[in-house]
This record gives sequence, structure tokens and C-alpha cells, in this order.
Amino acid sequence: MVTRWLAGQHFPTVVPVGGISQPVVVAGGSAQGIPVTFWEMADVGPDPASVPAIGLGRLLARLHQLCPPFVLPRFRPLERLAAAVRESGWLAAPDRQWIEERTADLEACLNRTEFRLGWGLVHGDAQLNNVFLSRAGSLLGDWDNVSTAPREWDLVPAAVEQRFGGSPRLLTELLAAYGADPTLDPGWAVLCDIYELRSVAAHIRRAPVSPPHARQAALRIASLRRGDRGVRWSAVG
Repeated sequence: MVTRWLAGQHFPTVVPVGGISQPVVVAGGSAQGIPVTFWEMADVGPDPASVPAIGLGRLLARLHQLCPPFVLPRFRPLERLAAAVRESGWLAAPDRQWIEERTADLEACLNRTEFRLGWGLVHGDAQLNNVFLSRAGSLLGDWDNVSTAPREWDLVPAAVEQRFGGSPRLLTELLAAYGADPTLDPGWAVLCDIYELRSVAAHIRRAPVSPPHARQAALRIASLRRGDRGVRWSAVG
């Protein structure tokens, strides 16, 4: 529904295949099956990987001006982490307690913070690898996390890329193209802390069966507990 509406507003987005009811649930994965969606193939250019930050910044500036005529999910960024912690038998007790307390603190901060860019439609996972370069221009894809949230949330991933060795220039270029710089606002640090903490959830879930995820979970939790932003994290497939 969201992407079809966006396309109707002439926003450059991928769109689902028409004429079929989606998602299609196929067997496997769990008793409920696996939901699968089908999308129209984009006319991608010869070098789809070279997406500049300026392109993403311009897309987000356009997106954040739009107001959908329907209700979107409310921003609850730490729900999946809380569930992963509750269900985990892998987490050590001190780490479990720290994450639970840190989650509660950040949720309280989020609820009392005023955001200069306001709340509205956000993509929810605004990373460069979710931008596709078609022959007609850039398209924004992967709308699984769309919600009503502080608009700053879509700018935070560019800042957190520095955790993975990314250049600070990425954020500088993105903000210049976006046309606003909220990085000195009180809410910016809150959102960055939330983004980093929530990133641990998937690694906690897979830690019992995947040593690389276990190592990455331990590294991230330890650095977060120390407040050490100099530690480099790694993506795990």
C-alpha cells in the first residue's frame, strides 16, 4: 500500500507486482510459513552499486515532505531487541540486565525528547544499499520498516556507518543534500544510541548457532557498555 501510494505521488520507489494478493505465504521456516513478496523489475543501470550519499539525501528530503492519507505503524525501535533478550538463553545475566535497563532508559528519553524535524513518514532503513540506480534515476527500496517516527531517524544510519569503518564524509554529504543538520540537537544522540543498541538484536538471536554472530554480539555489547565508539564492528552475513 505504501509504495503504490508513493508511486502515485511520483516518488521514485520500487513497486510490487500487480494482480496478485501479497504477501504469499510459503511453507518452511516456521509453523506460520514464510511471507514472500514480488516486485516489478527495475531498469537498473550498468553500475547500481555506486550510489552517492547526495542521492539518498535528496530522496529523503522528498520523502519527508509527504503525508500519507493512512495510518502507519508507530515508531517502536527497541521492541525486537526486547523480545530477543527475553527469549535468549545465550546472554549472560549481567549483559541481559544492562540491555534491559539501557532499553528502558532510551525509551524514556525518546518519549520526552522534542525533535526539530518532527514526526512523520520515514523509510526506517535508509541505507545506501537500499537505493537502486535505474536508467530513469534513483529508486528507494526495502520498505519493511516504514513507520511514523522522528524524521531524523532516516539520517542516523549514515552516522552509524562510522562504526563499520565508513567515512564521516558520508553523513556530511547526505545532510548537505537533505538540507538540514540535526546532529547538534539533543534528540540526535538519543536516536544514534537507539540505532546502535537495536543492532545487537539479530546477533543475539543467532548467537547460539552461529559463532560469528556470537562474537559480534559480544563485541557490540561490550563496547556499548563501555561507551566506546572507537571499536569497529563488522557485518555478519
